[in-house]
Amino acid sequence: MLFLATLLFGVAKASWIFVISRLLQGFSAAITYTVGLALLVDTVGRNDIGTWMGTAMSSSSFGLIVSPLLGGVVYAKAGYMSVFAMAMALIGFDILMRLCMIEKKTAERFQSTPELHQQNDLYGTFAEDEPNERQQKSVSAESQKPVSDSEQAPLLSDAALEPASEKTRMPTILILLSTPRLLAAIYGIFVNFSILTGFDGVLPLYVKEIFGFNSLNAGLLFLCLAIPQMTGPLVGNLTDRLGPRWIAVAGCFCSAPPLILLRLVDHDSLHQKIILGVLLTICGFTLILLVTPLAADLSAVVEAKEKADPDVFGPGGAYAQAFALFNCSIAAATLFGPVAATAFKERFGWGGMTAAMGVFAISGAVPTFFYTDR
Repeated sequence: MLFLATLLFGVAKASWIFVISRLLQGFSAAITYTVGLALLVDTVGRNDIGTWMGTAMSSSSFGLIVSPLLGGVVYAKAGYMSVFAMAMALIGFDILMRLCMIEKKTAERFQSTPELHQQNDLYGTFAEDEPNERQQKSVSAESQKPVSDSEQAPLLSDAALEPASEKTRMPTILILLSTPRLLAAIYGIFVNFSILTGFDGVLPLYVKEIFGFNSLNAGLLFLCLAIPQMTGPLVGNLTDRLGPRWIAVAGCFCSAPPLILLRLVDHDSLHQKIILGVLLTICGFTLILLVTPLAADLSAVVEAKEKADPDVFGPGGAYAQAFALFNCSIAAATLFGPVAATAFKERFGWGGMTAAMGVFAISGAVPTFFYTDR
């Protein structure tokens, strides 16, 4: 669907076709993103979730920042349709990789040892429920014992024996939304992507106004944000060792100073260009400290809920829905970031906008400190 929607967007001539193609792109991308992260959680173990989630978040942030640069370069050198050809080639490669992917439950059929059945016992989003062999033997042995007449009479009716969770279970999405720890993670992710997409909306226009940069020069400037995002696996490894709370809180507080200091860039000179590049690079390093631990903590929220009550989410689990909320926060940030940044810049100027970004980054530390797990 994403491939066809991108092709439709490239050949569209009427505004309503543009709208339909973008809706289809958003719908298909949401499915791809959500299922991909749920599969990641289902495949890797709890001990390694931070490292692998850091890799996923690095790839996501890197692509979000670098794609305008690539699109601008291809458009300038090869024309309009070449941009869509590049995108469709990438989507085609993604489809090929997904066809070659082997899911965990499929791999278990060819696994001779029981290790895979013992690993990730709480990461069963896509796993099939299979009865334990020991439990089967125990049930079989119990069924062979002689039963007296008094034991044959049921003490409770079938309705009373029905698990209470089947009667009163809330929808999974409402359970997740009523969990402060998950909401803290969602808000922190929203803050991170709002700041990144806010730069997309205002930075190219500002450097064109101050430095006279063209689209290529402005796009290259985004590499200062993009390259530090590739340190996500290292941040994820630290998260596995130290826990997500303090790393995410440090990311919020450390992001504020370079964001606020961007107000110093206000005229054209080589010194100002260097300052801008250095501050954006620092922002890239600090923002990845925020998103990676919180994305990894999403799976830990579901795990904690299932430990407290194994039947809380039912047999299907809740990892896919947790990462669906994650995807919704990114989508909301993609809408909110550029609009809010542009509005602040027009109302209060470049300095006011950067100050607002700094305060916004600190706001992510409050729920993270109080609710995110150590």
